[in-house]
Amino acid sequence: MQAYVITSSMRPTVALADYDFLRATYDMLLRAPVPNQAAIDAAFEALDAAHARLKAAHLQRRIVLLN
Repeated sequence: MQAYVITSSMRPTVALADYDFLRATYDMLLRAPVPNQAAIDAAFEALDAAHARLKAAHLQRRIVLLN
């Protein structure tokens, strides 16, 4: 429910761009020559939150289109 509140006005395309950027950052951290586990964990949490925002934005868009 928290993601819904955050993304009540976020368009799915913006949420997708946010998610893609964080996914690329996470991938880059995983491939780093010297992995930093704390940074990887933080990036994963940010990616997980971005995924929730993306899902909420799509759900909101679907609700708007159905009404």
